Amino acid sequence: MHRVTDISGYPLSPVLTRRVVNYLNWFRLFVSVALAGAYVAGILALETGVENASLGGAVIICYIFFSLYFINAARKKGESFYHLALQSLVLDVLLISLLLYTFEGLAVLLVFVGAAAGIILPLRLALFVASLAALALVARPVLTGASGATMTDQLVGAGVFGLTILVITVLTHLLAQWARDFRVIAERQAQAVSRLEQVNELIIRRLRSGVLAVSPEGQIKMMNESAWYLLGRPPQGQRTLSEVSPELRSALDNWNRDPRKEPLTLALNASQAQVVPKFVAIPGGKDISTVIFLEDNDVVSQRALEMSAVSLAKLSTSIAHEIRNPLAAVSHAAQLLDEEEGLGEEQQRLVDIIRKQSRRMNGIIENILQMSRREKSQVELLRLGEWLNDLLEEFLAAHAEPRFRLVMDRADRDATVLFDRSQLHQVVWKLMENALQHLGKDNTEPELALRLEVEPGTGYCVLGVEDNGTGIPEDHLGQVFEPFYTTRREGSGLGLYIARQLCEANQAELTVDSKPGQGTRFRLRMALASGSVAPVVELESYRGQR
Repeated sequence: MHRVTDISGYPLSPVLTRRVVNYLNWFRLFVSVALAGAYVAGILALETGVENASLGGAVIICYIFFSLYFINAARKKGESFYHLALQSLVLDVLLISLLLYTFEGLAVLLVFVGAAAGIILPLRLALFVASLAALALVARPVLTGASGATMTDQLVGAGVFGLTILVITVLTHLLAQWARDFRVIAERQAQAVSRLEQVNELIIRRLRSGVLAVSPEGQIKMMNESAWYLLGRPPQGQRTLSEVSPELRSALDNWNRDPRKEPLTLALNASQAQVVPKFVAIPGGKDISTVIFLEDNDVVSQRALEMSAVSLAKLSTSIAHEIRNPLAAVSHAAQLLDEEEGLGEEQQRLVDIIRKQSRRMNGIIENILQMSRREKSQVELLRLGEWLNDLLEEFLAAHAEPRFRLVMDRADRDATVLFDRSQLHQVVWKLMENALQHLGKDNTEPELALRLEVEPGTGYCVLGVEDNGTGIPEDHLGQVFEPFYTTRREGSGLGLYIARQLCEANQAELTVDSKPGQGTRFRLRMALASGSVAPVVELESYRGQR
């Protein structure tokens, strides 16, 4: 049974220990090779009374051999670096101690051994290694045959040197522990800062006042939902202030020339909103130099607009309910007729027409009610990889005909966005059902694919819904998102319109690419909740067949 090493008493984490052990192995090789060079060149001075340096040469050769051995051992997977460090440091003490009996001035190498032990090993084992080094220094005068005053001087010097090794071992161990504690504190602070950034992003996005963060070049780095509406709901492709709102750019330039001048009420042409812009400079900001706050000055118009929207929603709901009641009666009457015996072929055909058209009208009513009931998006953090797997499993349970694929890179799996969960489910589900309805009849194996991709360096990701159907004619591409536009007799023409409206409510962009005979791809482009994305390392596919 494999024994798990308890690392709670070690001064450094396993990752840092591995790095330090690798440094120590290469340092050991450097020292052994340097000693070999000095030995060949005759630079090393022999100890008093030693005439033959062959023992020292053999020890240096062994030192080089063991240095190479530990470098190779450190490359093996599953190797315990703590045990490897203990073995190598004990061997360092033994080999250097043998060299002390042959050459002068090598005792300082034991100081490095004690310091390395203090960094890597628990204090108990580190002091054990340092004690071996100190014992080797004290034992040298006795084993070399010194006597009298000479032996006393050498013992005192060896004792002081050994005590120094012990003190340095304890100090380096304390420094290593402090480094580990500071690293843990730094990691916790980084996590806290990351959470605060997410909270701040959520707060800014839900503010009633419009907020824009602008770079020195006029690039819009951040825009909350209120600002997006006030600026006329610009598409995601427009990211410069001069493109989105030339009048706001002019006001910013005027403020830069004279910050003391109070900005006047500004009429935004894109949305016809009357706003009072407030500019705040960010000192020393390279990515963001100015934050712009947009206060809607036309409160009465805003309230009237909200009342109109509410009234329209109530009117739509009332009409839909009024139509639904007689429609239910028509559907029920058609069902009763269908159950009658002796219906002729022509009569049966008329009953089928009534039932099909009733279902179609009921679908239109459901879509109208859905639009009238739609609430403001309640965004939350969504990890798309997990969410898409759950969605596809749910979709597979409801639809069994074609082959489905979910394609995303391992790095893209962790892509996180801010989106209303239910609205994103509704959008992607509508796109997938729309793709199913348009799969090519000539394909031997109709296929629908979900593809998640992160756009490197842009802070955005794209979720594509692709099919291998017949495609959309180029002159019809601009109409697919219009309400009540459909190419199917039984369709309502509201599904894609509602999907785009939901995307815009979450500041996402829904577009379509298609070529006749080559299938269709709907692209949902969303801003990432975090800026850094890992590089693509491996492609994974998820296939489901019912």
